[in-house]
Amino acid sequence: MDKKGLFFIHIAVLLFGAAGLFAKLIPMSALLLTMGRALFSAISLYVFIHFYHYSLRLNHIKDYFWNGLAGIFLTIHWFFFIMSIQVSKVYIGTITVAAYPIFVMFMEPYLFKEKFQFRNLISIIIMSIGIAFLIPSFQLNDSMTLGIFYGLISSFAFAALSIINRRLVLSYDSVVISLYEQTVATFIMTLVISLVHPVLGEGIFIDFINLVIYGVIFTALAHSLYISGLKDIKAQTASIISVLEPVYSIFLALLFLNERLTSQEMIGTMIIILAVIIHTIQNNNNQEGGNNEKISNTN
Repeated sequence: MDKKGLFFIHIAVLLFGAAGLFAKLIPMSALLLTMGRALFSAISLYVFIHFYHYSLRLNHIKDYFWNGLAGIFLTIHWFFFIMSIQVSKVYIGTITVAAYPIFVMFMEPYLFKEKFQFRNLISIIIMSIGIAFLIPSFQLNDSMTLGIFYGLISSFAFAALSIINRRLVLSYDSVVISLYEQTVATFIMTLVISLVHPVLGEGIFIDFINLVIYGVIFTALAHSLYISGLKDIKAQTASIISVLEPVYSIFLALLFLNERLTSQEMIGTMIIILAVIIHTIQNNNNQEGGNNEKISNTN
C-alpha cells in the first residue's frame, strides 16, 4: 500500500472533519457560508482542472441534467449541515450526516433495480437506535433535537447526491463532477442571497478571508487530496478511513470548543459509528472484484 496515498486520504478526512468546526467558529449565516464554500471551492477546482488538463465536456445532454440535480442536493446538504452545527453542536451535524447509509440502503434498490439486501437491516436498525440515543426530547424547540432534524435533512440530501454520483463517476472524473455541482450550488445560493439579503458581519474583510479558507482548504484541497490518494490506494480502504471523519470532528470540537458529550450522547455516537463501520465493510466485500467508485466525501 502506498504510504503517500494513505497520508493524503487521512489528511483529506481530517480536513472534512474540521469543516464543521470551522463553520461553527465563523460568526456568519449558513446562507453566506454555503455560498462562499461553493464559490471558492469551485474556483479552486477549476484551476486544478485547468492545470491537469481535464476535459469539462460531458458525453450526453442528460448528464448536464444529472449534474445539475446533484448540485441542488449538494446545496441542501451543505446548508442544512451548517445549520445543524450552528443550532446545536459540531458532532450532531457530523454524526447525523454519517448516518446517510440509512437513506442510501432504501433508495438504491429502487433506483438501480437491485435486490434489497435484508442484512442491511442490521445496519439500519443499529443506526436508528444510535440516533434515538442522541435525541434529548422530541420537541423541535429543543436546539439539539432541531440540530438532529437539520442533520437528517442534510444526510438525506447527501444520500441522494451519492447515488447520483455513483452513476456519473462511471463516465467522469470526480473532480469534474464536483466542479459542475459546486458551480450549480454557487448559482443557487447567489440567487437565494439576492432575495433574502442575510446580514453581513462588521468585519467584512475577515469574513471574506474565512470564506476563502473554508472553500479552498476545507473543501477544494480536501477533495483534491482525497482524489490524489485514490490513485495509490483502493477506494475500499479510503471508504473505511472516511469513517474516522466524525471521530476527528468530535476530537477537534472537544479540543477547540470544549464540546463534551454526555454519556448518552457518547453511547449514541459510538453506536452510529459502529453501524457505519459494519455497513462499510459489508459494502466493500460486495464490491470486491468490481469497479472502485472514486467518490470523495463532501462535508
